[in-house]
Amino acid sequence: MARRVIFDRTPLEKDFRQRIAVVRKLLDATDTSPGAAGSASLIDISREARGLSIVLLYAAYENLLKGISRTLLECAVQLNLGNRRLKPNFQLFAVHSRLRALTDVPANQIWKGAGRGVIDALLDKTCSINANIFPTDGSHMKTPQVATLCEVYGLNHPGPILREVWGRIDTVVTERNSIAHGQRTPEEVGRAYSIAELRNLVDIWERRWCEFLADVEGMASTRDFYRDPR
Repeated sequence: MARRVIFDRTPLEKDFRQRIAVVRKLLDATDTSPGAAGSASLIDISREARGLSIVLLYAAYENLLKGISRTLLECAVQLNLGNRRLKPNFQLFAVHSRLRALTDVPANQIWKGAGRGVIDALLDKTCSINANIFPTDGSHMKTPQVATLCEVYGLNHPGPILREVWGRIDTVVTERNSIAHGQRTPEEVGRAYSIAELRNLVDIWERRWCEFLADVEGMASTRDFYRDPR
């Protein structure tokens, strides 16, 4: 009998690779190197394309992280575990709305209805996880956000898995933001990269993030990843 797949990385990996493929198509179409597809073009937009490629790499990475988070929470829900049987890190998502509500109630209500509601939710035999919650930490998708995601869910530290990509994340985020918010143009950002450098970044971006995704699948494919062993 085949083992039931709990966390299946296939849809997330397929979407991520498709997004990376778009970056390669953009680079191919605008590559002005001798003999390359864009060498015969009368208009050189290769620098702009390299800048836009950074934006697309960021988008692929952000979407992957949010997809991982959503899939982990959906897996917890599909296991039919009540809040009381979830591990504490998943219980946080089960009572998230109630915890947020506590910030808006008078102090004396902590000891009455509002506070008691959190405890009651933790002891619930049904699951109240909202899979659309993302554990943002305010770092706007820089390396601390990846570390926070892994810490919240009990995953391995991302640095040793992402390797050389780990040191590039903050730069990609900063450059993407500078384009998105109008501080720099795609041409200005793209000027900092040769076509070879950017192709190498695209390759390692795809490889390391897919390795990270595979590591998540390996850890999150047992019930004990989600369930308190008590």
